Amino acid sequence: MAVIRRALIRTSMKKEISNDIFNIQIRLFRQFQINENLNAKQAEEIFLKYDVFGYIEICYEEYHVQGDNANLEDILKYLERKGWRK
Repeated sequence: MAVIRRALIRTSMKKEISNDIFNIQIRLFRQFQINENLNAKQAEEIFLKYDVFGYIEICYEEYHVQGDNANLEDILKYLERKGWRK
């Protein structure tokens, strides 16, 4: 959990984010980590390099009404567009 909080603080440039956004970022981070069979540090490096936490914040209005599986699929497509390969 400390890895996630540290990454979120860095990506949000210490601006305040709502608890709702923070919670969805944590849920999707963990789901990504499990889905891709990564440890927390590996997932954090990817999320920071490609600003996935920021992307989740931008997409929050859409994400909070969709299921996590659809949101994770969107994040994987986002990462592919940014050049990430498994």
